Amino acid sequence: MALRGRLAIRIYLVGLAQMVVVAAGFFFLLHANRPPGFGPPLGEIRHVARHVAEHLDDPNALRLELRHAEDDFHTPVALVDPRGNVVATSAAVDTRTLPAACAEDRAPDGSRPERRCFTAPVQFSEGLEGRLVFSLPAPPSPLPLGTRIVPLVLVVVAVSSLLLARSLTGPLRKLSSAARAFGGGDLGARVGLRRGDELGDVSRAFDEMADRVTELRRAEKELLANVSHELRTPLARIRVALDLASEGGADVARESLAEIAGDLDELERLITDVLTAARLDLGDGSSSGGLPLRRERVDVGELLSRSASRLRAAHPDRALRVEIAGELPAVHGDPVLLRRVVDNLLENAHKYSERPNDPIELVARTNGAVEIDVIDKGVGIAEADLGRVFRPFFRADRSRTRATGGLGLGLALAKRIVDAHGGSIELTSKPGAGTRARVRLPIASGATGSSHPRDAAHTPPRG
Repeated sequence: MALRGRLAIRIYLVGLAQMVVVAAGFFFLLHANRPPGFGPPLGEIRHVARHVAEHLDDPNALRLELRHAEDDFHTPVALVDPRGNVVATSAAVDTRTLPAACAEDRAPDGSRPERRCFTAPVQFSEGLEGRLVFSLPAPPSPLPLGTRIVPLVLVVVAVSSLLLARSLTGPLRKLSSAARAFGGGDLGARVGLRRGDELGDVSRAFDEMADRVTELRRAEKELLANVSHELRTPLARIRVALDLASEGGADVARESLAEIAGDLDELERLITDVLTAARLDLGDGSSSGGLPLRRERVDVGELLSRSASRLRAAHPDRALRVEIAGELPAVHGDPVLLRRVVDNLLENAHKYSERPNDPIELVARTNGAVEIDVIDKGVGIAEADLGRVFRPFFRADRSRTRATGGLGLGLALAKRIVDAHGGSIELTSKPGAGTRARVRLPIASGATGSSHPRDAAHTPPRG
């Protein structure tokens, strides 16, 4: 599944925001770095120039007018004729350098001049034009743009990177802490992050993994407790039977041997169930070997007949009706495991049919797949328990008597085996009315029907 990339988008947006802020700061500094308006207003100096032109013929009035201009603008003022000669000034200025200083914006050595000049035209006689010169101190040079933009970039990058780092390191720190705590044995440690990005996905995956590991540990402890109990019970009965046999006569010994044989059968079934469960668990955990199935072409009719014969031999008083379709195709699977499924279902049907006269039905047909039904008229299963009967160690009847005791692995193993073959198993039941267990197995490719009696209720057992 492709990741949503929200973390990558967040990092991209942070970088984009950095660029936008730096660009905005650059334009602001560029605008602020422009030299401000400098010198007297152009309209005012032209007005003064017109007044000066009216007093060109009167030196005293001309000097007085220039002094008034100096008082108004706080800068020396000089009048230059059309030939470039200084005619009059408002103060003592170097008349030799004044035209050059006003003509050049830079000193000969490339440095900025100490003063800058502003001029306004003055009309002399015969249509010639002179200049009215205002000499002002040059404004200070603005700071280089680089000395402002570089600190701005550094500040923006530092602040945004710090915020982004905090948003990433906080969840990672919580994840690391939860992982260390869980690895140290605290099975209740969880991250609990509620985020919509990849860090949230990792957090939820860790919490789900921790939940599964905790459930597996709980199941492991339950398995050990159940196995130890189931082993202890028949072993205790065997010890009692041996003590009775050693103290009694031949008749008591024979009865004790029968009891011991039954207990040994129970131990064998228990060990077989545990080993089968371990085999399937190894298959689930294998990364290269696939499921541990020894597949071959299985004659379903033959397999069902053998299971029926086993039940008749083990429980001769139990009525068993077998109905196998005449054209039943073969399946591709492990005959030992499939036989175990049918044996478990038949044994359960017998175990939970309290009345000896209640028959058990074994029906097989083809309906898009091979369907196998095991039907009893026993105690049934409560609706609340139907959804849990396939869970390992679950037992609808919590008693542990010899008649109905067990480890609670039979139906769980049956489901695992059927699922491993690509089939399905389901139970329908009603308390007091019995249970129907239906197994569906896919038909082997190229399979053809096998011939079996339509009603084999009285067919003698086959090996």
